Parts: sequence; C-alpha cells; structure tokens
Amino acid sequence: MRRLRLGKLHAQHPGRKWLAAGAIALLAALLSTTARHVPGLSTAAVLLDDTLYDTFYRIRPVESRASGDVILVVVDDRSIHELAERGVSWPFPRDLWGRTVGFLERSGAKVIAFDILFETPSGYEKYVGDDEAFATAINDAKVPLVIATLATGDGRAGPFAPKADPAKYRLGAVNLRIGKTLRVYEPTVRSQPSLAVRTLEAAGKAVPPWATEPFRLHYYGPHQQADGKRTYTYLSAISIFAASKAKTPEQMQASGVDPNLFKDKIVLLGAISAGTYDLKSAPLSEIYPGVEVQATAIDNLLHDQRVVQAGLSTTALAAFAGALLAATLVLIPRKTLHKLVGVIVAAAVLVGSAILMFRGGTILWLPLASPLTALLAATIGAFAWSYYTEDRNRRLIVKAFGQYVSPAVVAEIEKDPARIRLTGDRHVMTVLFTDIEGFTSLSEKLEDERLTELLNYYFDEMEPLIFAEDGTLDKYIGDAIMGFWNAPLPQSDHAFRACRTALEMEQRERNIQPELVRMGADRCITRIGINTGPMVVGDMGSRSRFNYTVLGDSVNLGARLEGANKFYGSRILIAESTAVLVKDRFIVRRLDLLQVKGKKKPMPVYELMAEIGKSPDESAFLDRAQRYEASWALYRLQNWEDAEAVLQDLLSRHPTDIPAAMLLARVNELKSHPPGEGWDGVYVAKGK
Repeated sequence: MRRLRLGKLHAQHPGRKWLAAGAIALLAALLSTTARHVPGLSTAAVLLDDTLYDTFYRIRPVESRASGDVILVVVDDRSIHELAERGVSWPFPRDLWGRTVGFLERSGAKVIAFDILFETPSGYEKYVGDDEAFATAINDAKVPLVIATLATGDGRAGPFAPKADPAKYRLGAVNLRIGKTLRVYEPTVRSQPSLAVRTLEAAGKAVPPWATEPFRLHYYGPHQQADGKRTYTYLSAISIFAASKAKTPEQMQASGVDPNLFKDKIVLLGAISAGTYDLKSAPLSEIYPGVEVQATAIDNLLHDQRVVQAGLSTTALAAFAGALLAATLVLIPRKTLHKLVGVIVAAAVLVGSAILMFRGGTILWLPLASPLTALLAATIGAFAWSYYTEDRNRRLIVKAFGQYVSPAVVAEIEKDPARIRLTGDRHVMTVLFTDIEGFTSLSEKLEDERLTELLNYYFDEMEPLIFAEDGTLDKYIGDAIMGFWNAPLPQSDHAFRACRTALEMEQRERNIQPELVRMGADRCITRIGINTGPMVVGDMGSRSRFNYTVLGDSVNLGARLEGANKFYGSRILIAESTAVLVKDRFIVRRLDLLQVKGKKKPMPVYELMAEIGKSPDESAFLDRAQRYEASWALYRLQNWEDAEAVLQDLLSRHPTDIPAAMLLARVNELKSHPPGEGWDGVYVAKGK
C-alpha cells in the first residue's frame, strides 16, 4: 500500500464547537418535533413510543393488589376441566352464577361485577329455568350488581338475556380493542358507560374529572410473575361454586374459600382460560386477561390513578436537552470511540430520566420518539460537522482503502471501522411454511423442464400473496415456501396477516388448478403450517454471504405443523399461540393434542378454516368446528359411543370433512382396543 501524505489539521476554537452544538441541537429538536406530524413518520414515532412504553412497564416494580379493593373470581383452566369432567362445558349454566351472587352477598361483598356476557338465552336445555334462576338471584340481591355488555354501533347497550328487573343491575360496556395492546381505557364506549365506571358508581364513588376522556391505564404488575405470584387476588370459580353450596362449616372449609375475603370488596367475575376467548394484549404481556384490564381500570378510578403523559412543550424541551447533550459529547472529544461513548451517555441520560419518571408512585410518561429522534439527528449532524471540519485524515484513509477493497467494505469502514457483527434480534413473530403434497411423485413423473415451468408458475402465483400482506419472503426450499411477519417492520397484527395469507393461498390454488393440471399436475394441494412465538431475525451467514432469515424453536415448530397436516387430512394447521391471537377474526377449531417429533410436551393444534365475515360458507364452517370440538371432548373422556355418534352426524352433514373422518377412524380403533386409564388423549407423531 502506498503511503499517504496527510495534511495537518487545524485546531478548532472551543467556542465554535459549543455554538455548533447549540445550533445542531436546536435544528434537531425542531425537525423531530415537526416530523411527529408528518404522515408515515408519525406512525413510526407512535410505534417507537408504544414499544418503549411497554418496555418501561416491564421493568417497573410490581405494586401488589393482593390486599386491595378488587378481588377476581375467574373461570380458569381448573374450572373448565373439573366441570367438563361432570359433563358441563363453557359457557356454564347460569344458575351457578345465581348461586355465586347469593354467596358473595352473604359474604359481605360491596359490589359484584360480571365481566361475562349474557346476551343470548342459556344453551343448557337440561337446566330448566336456567335464565330464570339467574334473574331471580339478581332480583333478590341487595348488593349492587354490574353486568357486562357490548355497546352497539348505534350507541345502545347490548341485550341481557335473563329477564331480571333492570332496576336491580347496571350494564357496563366491555368493548376492548381486539388485536391491539390495551394501553388506553375508554370510560365511555359508544355513548355507554364502561364496566369500570359502572362499578365505581355502584360502589358509591365519584368518577374522577379526568375520566370523562380515554386515559392511559396505570397497570400494577403482570398477570402472573415468574415466581407464580399474581398482582391481584384470584379465586377459581369452581371453588366459589362449591362454597356457594356449602351448608356446614366443614363443607365450607373443604371448598378452601374464606367468606371474609369478600367483605367490603369489589368482586369482579370473568374468565382467564384460553378456551373462553377473553385474553387480550397489554403492555406487560402479549397475552393478558381482559378481566384484569377491567380490574386495573376500576382500581385506577377508585384511587385517582392514571399514567400522566408529558405535554408538547415538555417533550420539545427534552428533545432539545437530549440533542444538545449528544451534539456536545460528539463535538468535544477527538477520538471516535469517545464520541460514540458520549452518544451512548446522552441516550442513557435521556432514557434513564424517562424511566425514573415512569417508576414513580404517579407514573409520568415522557414520549421518547421525538427526543430520541432529535438525539439521533443531532448525533448525525454533529458527526457530519466533525467529518467536514476535523476528519480529513480519516477521509483520506478511506479513499486510500478504496483502491484495494470493494465498495461494500469501504462503506462498512466509513460507517463503523469495527465492522458489523453478525447478530440477530429476538422478537415475537409469526412464521408460515408451505409444502406441496405428493411433490416427490410429481417430480418423478415430469421431465425437469416441465417441473421447473410448473414450479415457477406456482411460485409466481403464491409469492404476491405474501407481499400483499406485507410479509417477508424468506426462501424457497424445493417446492416449499417460507415466509414470516413482524420483521423487518413491526406488525402488531402479524398473526392475522399470516393466517389471511394462508387462506388466500388456499383459494388461489383452487383457482389455478386447471392450469396446473394442464402443466402436468394431476392434483396440487398445498399444506401450510403457521406458528407464533419468539424468534431471532437478522442477517445470518458468513462474512461474504448473508441471508435475512429467522431462527429458533418457534420456527422449527412452524415447519412441524406444516408436516402434521398429513396426520389429519387438513390444509392449514396453526399453533395455539397463533389461534389465541386470531380467534376473534377467524374460524378455527382445535383438532387434537399433538406431540410432534422431537418434542416431549404435547400441544394443542388448530385448523384454520375461514376468515369471519369473508366466507359464504361461514355457517357451515362454524357448524363443523362446533361439532368436531364436541366430539373431540367426548373422545378425550373415552366416551367412544357418543363421540362416534357426533362424528357420524357431522359427516352426514359435511361428508368432505377429512379431519372428522380421520378422528372417527381413530375413535373406532380405540373403541375396539381401549387405551386404558393412563391414556391422556395425546396423538404422538411418528414422523415429520
């Protein structure tokens, strides 16, 4: 390498650096504040603020509400399973809730609030007068009652099926945002007071003046901590049902419920089991019980608590302060390493201050998108100023290296002399795998040229469907396609997008079947597997070749689900983690408890059937889902005769339901060869 003769740099007057830092900081603060109102940039700013907001919540100390004013009685997995063993499924008979009201009143509850909908008549025909029994309990109650309702589009409360005296209860709206993280609570939903507001009124408390508008929830902690402790006191509904029937002290003691727990408490009844479909997303967790959101809102209103957000002027001042600190710490030091450390210090001071504000008794939220943007802009501006005034030697070195290395390497040297590290970022994402059934036989049948033509045509038809839902096409693996969502750009509805893509693929495949047949494929069926979970995403590979992809156990499980379709004759299998996120927008049915190859723990697997409101056969899909899941529950109980009857009825109505036919065959086999008492109903996959 030839030597370079570098000119001597002129020392800069310190005053110029301070003036430059002030000017850069002011300009950066103005730009960041203005960018907040630019379409596109504003969306990114909101996304960054929301991400930091949720992160701050997860590092905030837990405020235990175990001895607070609100107690939760919930339908949990234990309640579901124990009642299922007695032949009672969800939703439960309403006379159980009527008895619960009586028990809680006798126990001294201040208010009883139901975060459970009773919009339609009871489905328990064998419980004659089920709704009437509940209505009688409400009419006889002397404790204030609040009942959940869904506010309608025209501003009215939804129906309440039991014919109770309207003067004996209040209806509170529980319309929570589906598919979005619940950071804000609406005290009035479509002109209807919310459940929390109604509960506060029932308790005889005044609603705070600020609660006339949507407010940021002051969460007290996660639903459940790592050590198993919960922020709120939770009691299983099955225990309360048992206690409500107790007639002697011994029976009460056996139920494990102390009536004194409820004295002068607001008792909120709801559901936390996945099967009851009342799981939401909150800053502390992507899966969070809706009933605990309501409990949090009630507590906030009772204790005049909420998250107080900094105003525009405070945010702008923070943006200027952060930018000034960053610009100063870049311009003053001479060494690049010291400059970078200075930027980190400036960012740490800014973020640390916001964290301290957030961790106080009253949560003060400083939206950091604008201050961080200003800090970033000031950093760039300060480095640019330094580059053009102080870094001539560095520019000459970069220019010299440009004679010997590729432009890409020069760019990396310019950006970061330490070179980029091959590391990935971990996110909760959704991955999709597809595969063509019987492709090996097809490849043996067709000549290579015709097979290539068919595959190219197939991929040309399927690839746009992934892009239409803003997915990332990872790679083609023979006849298979791999795609994922929630990277490189965050997508809060990534599971929904993946499921819609899968259904669009299924429909598109039906549309192009004639052309595929013409090209030599007698029958082309795509099997799809979808899973949602933590994955590592980034540039993976060697220093000379990269692939932007995802890795992790959740990715492997998605691939296993695609292959598991052959065990059920299904087209699209999704994991429970995905089903929980999309159940309100798609028709899904639980097919089985499956132990895939390479896994010791069984998992529920679901079939994705249709998008709600999009399919003309929606009623048929719902009927198939309900009947199949009913038969599967009987199958788990080893009630072979009843399971067989339900499946035969299902197939008489829907003869093309292959998963139902395969379950029927399994039932008949087990009926002839019973598995015994130790059988857990898990289907163990022998292959991939």
